[in-house]
Amino acid sequence: MAIEYQPLYILSSGMLLQQRKLETITNNLANVDTPSFKRDFMLASLWETPMGQRVADTDPQNPNNNFLYPIIERVFTDLSQGSIRQTSNPLDLAIEGEGFFAVRRGQEILYTRKGNLRLDNDGFLVNELGYRVLDQNLNEIRLEGQPTFGKDGSVFVNNVQVATLGIFRLENPQKIGRDLFLGQPQPAQNFRVLQGYLEMSNVNPILEMAHLIQTHRAHETYSNLIRSLDSLYERFNQSF
Repeated sequence: MAIEYQPLYILSSGMLLQQRKLETITNNLANVDTPSFKRDFMLASLWETPMGQRVADTDPQNPNNNFLYPIIERVFTDLSQGSIRQTSNPLDLAIEGEGFFAVRRGQEILYTRKGNLRLDNDGFLVNELGYRVLDQNLNEIRLEGQPTFGKDGSVFVNNVQVATLGIFRLENPQKIGRDLFLGQPQPAQNFRVLQGYLEMSNVNPILEMAHLIQTHRAHETYSNLIRSLDSLYERFNQSF
């Protein structure tokens, strides 16, 4: 007599999904004090059999009586603004409203909300990783003196405007690190640049802890069901 193992596969998929959720939530909590960090969250869906057709997770029935597998549809990033905190460091900048700073990493242009900047030894405005900050025309900004910044992104040295920070909104932003993004840039409109401030993480630690507890319980439930089913299979095999 053959044993149907698909329930075990379904439970294993569910447990792996909860494991990925735990990793995502743990990473959010680890970055609760990281300036400009944007929390991640996962969207899960149900699929019919590994090679079958997708069944939406909103479908209340499965008329074909096929097995449904929970899978990770996509990991999304919550781009809502974090709180703004005063630092009094004149090279700390926060964007209030939409938009990202543009920075150059090698031949690549990346975008970030993280505005703790400095001047390097050659006078270029750079971020904490040493990536050069770009102006509205995606040119590097080199300064001869300590800058001040206007709320529209204007850069002044000795009360003379020498550049304008590039502040861009992104179409379909793709997160590639803790605070770096790729995307199709367009000039941002609704923003203010605040000098002496930093945007903080948008992670709500209380909500994330609640999600962590809930997900951990779900992970344990899947794990216990797998152990019970595995024990049942073992007893079944011993009977034949």
